Amino acid sequence: MNQVAVLVVEDMPQTRATAVQIFEEIGCKVFDAYNGQQALTILKAHPEIKVLFTDVRLPGMNGDELAHEARRLRPDLHVILTSGYVGQDAVPNDLPFVPKPWHAHDLIAVVRYGANRKDGRASYAA
Repeated sequence: MNQVAVLVVEDMPQTRATAVQIFEEIGCKVFDAYNGQQALTILKAHPEIKVLFTDVRLPGMNGDELAHEARRLRPDLHVILTSGYVGQDAVPNDLPFVPKPWHAHDLIAVVRYGANRKDGRASYAA
């Protein structure tokens, strides 16, 4: 897989560090953010980011709201939601969802799929 740029958005530092590590281990270039506003700033500054991996529950702007705003800015962005508190049924049907705890093979699958999509709207459930 070519190196894919991923933005990880997670408010829990230890959990964010784990996600960053997993994505780096599978060969991704990784950016990370604490909340939605910071994520949008990073997306604007780094057009090479192809995948947004965001927690559903964030302070301020939640993951669904971030996904909407991010796609408004970057319609081609592949957005993946994650949570340890809600399931696939609690997120929009057009957004892939990977439950916590993550498994590297699940993240590899969604990154590969997202890297090959033109519209960023593919559905994938781990």
